[in-house]
Amino acid sequence: MQNMLSATDGLPIRKSGEWAKSKHHYLKNYCGITTISMRNKFKLVYLDVMAGPGRCKIEETGEEFPGSPMIALNHDFSQYIFIEDEPDLAAALKQRVAKHSKAGKVKIISQNWTKYAEAGKLKFDDHTLVVAFVDPTGISQVPMSAMKILARNPRIDLLVTIQYRLGIVWNAPLYLKAKGNQTALDNFLDEPDWREWEGNEAGEFGRLAVERFCDKFQKEENFIGTRHVSIPENNPLYRFTLFSRHPLAESFWLKILKTDEKGQRQLF
Repeated sequence: MQNMLSATDGLPIRKSGEWAKSKHHYLKNYCGITTISMRNKFKLVYLDVMAGPGRCKIEETGEEFPGSPMIALNHDFSQYIFIEDEPDLAAALKQRVAKHSKAGKVKIISQNWTKYAEAGKLKFDDHTLVVAFVDPTGISQVPMSAMKILARNPRIDLLVTIQYRLGIVWNAPLYLKAKGNQTALDNFLDEPDWREWEGNEAGEFGRLAVERFCDKFQKEENFIGTRHVSIPENNPLYRFTLFSRHPLAESFWLKILKTDEKGQRQLF
């Protein structure tokens, strides 16, 4: 599929929905609060495992806005690692980053992130705090085996998009009809037990899958489960959440959730 081109610089651009702004709002604020609070305590690394071309476009309106890599570059990390396996998008990202004043701190990897992680190339020491943005377009891009490799790092905060409706709810009938244990949902949860949920309506099936995914991090990897953001708030397509081992990160997350991208106060 041919990528759309930006009206600003003529390079490939990622097609996005209006809801991407909400996700980027929380990403921006989490990067901001973490870099300000932790810059004198750790080496800070920003990791974007599906970075895209660095620019997004809402097809219906033509509006363009910065992608997650460019958002992160506005914050004071020691190093930036952007991984993008689609060659055209990786090339566009390289051209955009090359014009940035922090280009010397950026490493761009044109490779599938799961294979890169499985090769042992996403290991960081305990003097490094990693803020990792994991933003897939489907659950097949985030197998539990690769997520657990990321989780092995001693200090890592994972900002994760969970494709609740697009990846799970709408595909539940296909998963349940599939033979064998090689569906995207098997790899996403790293278990076949979800077949016991047959008979639940699709929304409940999706809720159970998200809950099981999160439980894996909390119980097996010792992460704190934090409040999810439903995006869009009504009839959500996906959940956006933070996994961290440190209560301070949870407090940061709850603080930034108090105000949405429109500047409105959130009541929990």
